[in-house]
Amino acid sequence: MKSNLPDLTTFKISARQAKKRLGQHFLRDRQIISRIIDLAAPIPGESVLEIGPGEGVLTAALLESGARVLAVEADRDLWEPLEKRFSPISEAEFCLQRGDFLKTDLEQIFAESQNLSTPVAVIANIPYQITTPILFRLIKHRHLFSRAILMMQEEVAARLLAEPGSRDYGRLTVNAGLYCDINSGFKVSPAAFAPRPKVWSRVVRFEFLDQPRYPVADPDLFERLVQTLFSQRRKQIINPLKGMLTNLNREALSEKLVAAGFSPSDRPATLTPVELVRLADYLVEWQKL
Repeated sequence: MKSNLPDLTTFKISARQAKKRLGQHFLRDRQIISRIIDLAAPIPGESVLEIGPGEGVLTAALLESGARVLAVEADRDLWEPLEKRFSPISEAEFCLQRGDFLKTDLEQIFAESQNLSTPVAVIANIPYQITTPILFRLIKHRHLFSRAILMMQEEVAARLLAEPGSRDYGRLTVNAGLYCDINSGFKVSPAAFAPRPKVWSRVVRFEFLDQPRYPVADPDLFERLVQTLFSQRRKQIINPLKGMLTNLNREALSEKLVAAGFSPSDRPATLTPVELVRLADYLVEWQKL
């Protein structure tokens, strides 16, 4: 544990100053921060990506654990205070990347940085209004990451852990489950933040898999299939599939679905991830007819 870190108690943003458009809810509860560190278990010298460091409270705890932190912050008003607060820390241990995480070239940053070694752990209290895009981006670039420990709204956590046929089951469930092991972590009260969000939160741990849970013949086609089906989740699967397979008429497509063990009247939310993978593999063949 390091003892040369600056005192964070002098750097606090009032609830009134927090920017609603950026979804800013600053984590203040030290016990919750300790639990995040325990769940993440960073190793001294390990490279950590923090998305949205805010006031830098979690950043300080990560540095105290011995981790090397790359923090990506979109709020221009926080850039100077964060750099000033962590100015006693060497660049090898703390680096602030100014900009929007969703627009950041992760491949380039990780390739150019001499202080980061992949795979990188992601440990962050992420902005709630862009939680889903962040998750999809991490999954897309999963080869760069070992694991992710993320604070998110309970609603999104429920979607990640949903069962087929449930209201919360959808595209995020399928994609995250295909490429990650997910630990449900622990719930966090609104009282842990300033300003308080209107929802409960949950810290979730993801372990990125070296290979997808089920072999996928064409990952791009699989992603397109899942996105298409769940954009029309209340319709029978033959309807969105007909839009993808313009080379087959409705009757021919229906016959092929039945022969493959599916019902044309199935709804997307009733299909398990392994069934969706199997359906995508059939589409590879059917597109060639």
